[in-house]
Amino acid sequence: MKKIKENIKTNKKSARKNYSNQRGITLIALVITIVVLLILAGVSINALFSDNGIIDRAKDAQNKMDQATQNDLDAINGLSNWIDSKINGNAGGDDTSTPVAPTADTAPYYPDTTFIKEEGTDLSNGLVIKDSKGNEYVWIEVPKSLYNDEAYNKDTEETDIDKQDKKPKSSIDYDNIEYCLHKYTETYRNGTRYSDTYYSEEATGLTETKYNELKQKMLKSVYENGGFWIGRYEAGIAKNRTSKNIDLETAPAPLSKAETEENSVYPYTYVTCSQAQTLASKLSTGKSYTSSLMFGVQWDLVLKHIETKIGSSNLTTSDGKNILTQDSSSWGNYYNASFEINRGKYAKSGALSTWYDYNNENGLENCVTYANGTSTKVQATSNSNSILLTTGASDTCKKMNIYDLAGNVWEWTLENTASTYNPCADRGGYCYFKGSVFPASYRNVSSTAGSYDGVGFRSSLYK
Repeated sequence: MKKIKENIKTNKKSARKNYSNQRGITLIALVITIVVLLILAGVSINALFSDNGIIDRAKDAQNKMDQATQNDLDAINGLSNWIDSKINGNAGGDDTSTPVAPTADTAPYYPDTTFIKEEGTDLSNGLVIKDSKGNEYVWIEVPKSLYNDEAYNKDTEETDIDKQDKKPKSSIDYDNIEYCLHKYTETYRNGTRYSDTYYSEEATGLTETKYNELKQKMLKSVYENGGFWIGRYEAGIAKNRTSKNIDLETAPAPLSKAETEENSVYPYTYVTCSQAQTLASKLSTGKSYTSSLMFGVQWDLVLKHIETKIGSSNLTTSDGKNILTQDSSSWGNYYNASFEINRGKYAKSGALSTWYDYNNENGLENCVTYANGTSTKVQATSNSNSILLTTGASDTCKKMNIYDLAGNVWEWTLENTASTYNPCADRGGYCYFKGSVFPASYRNVSSTAGSYDGVGFRSSLYK
């Protein structure tokens, strides 16, 4: 009996020892398994997220596929235009898709086959095209070579050398395209407060998705084509507006033409920023191209285009003022400016119910005026005597075939001011002020509900 008890005791000890050994082995196996899993996880993460990982390679493949798709579409469109020109006749020159021969830096295009080139215009003096309704647009050249220039594609303020390279990898590398364009136009950027970032549907008339899609489409087109089109004139309307009331469903699409003896074209004012965007988008309804307000970077690119084409030596007046950034009185409708009215009509600022023909002095009794046959030269003596012009009324008020970029009325853009209460940006100045106070580059702030007699807009077009 005693021996049996001892055997039982021995067996219990042996069982406990075996259990402990097994548990120890199990714990070791578990630890080894966890270590192996961590190693595998590390390998997997590195394979996914490293600089040359699966995700980066997938993105690169997607970019290349998108680019190839776009190239195919461009080729198809080009073939379609060529076939159309052979069947229906050539409305725009030797090639209905190109108003002038493309260069290494820029490739102007007809938005569609309804456009023709304006005779006497080219890349040197301001290339102009017009649609079947007589609306005119000017090509804004944005050199393709800028993306290869280290002056624009290197972020030298970035401490991480690997992140300094901002050269776009493709036409859909939107962040780097925008970076290069900002560097290219930094003279006109006015610091970093303003940006082309979404702020609200109430302000822009667009959802966040639509806003970003529109911006990306614009950047892609600028990158691929070396430029974009803008209205030659401030957006116009055939009947003068005197109130804020507007029905966007029935409101006419904006015009981009100068007033003639046959047709009146008044500035399209008394609209909010969001209303202006809705109106601008009407120009491309049912079309193969896109129309919208300009983004802030587009306005800066227009100024850079003028600077490049005219030459920096011609941008300063006799008193040393830069005509784009400091004082635009020499080429804009401001109350302290002197200019000839060559066509159209004018009205006293704040009294837009009465408009006078360009060669009628009766409305200018409080201005310095004189007639010289076919035009009237005017200079207001104070802001209360400033005058508003119909679109394209004065040849003095143009650069590179673009009218009234400086003065006449403010122009809405899609740029965000970073102000909570005044998030909408308008550019270019107003006839009620001096050109030295609000030059062409100036950014003004306004509320989402802002709708004034002195604020209009200008449309842009791009593929």
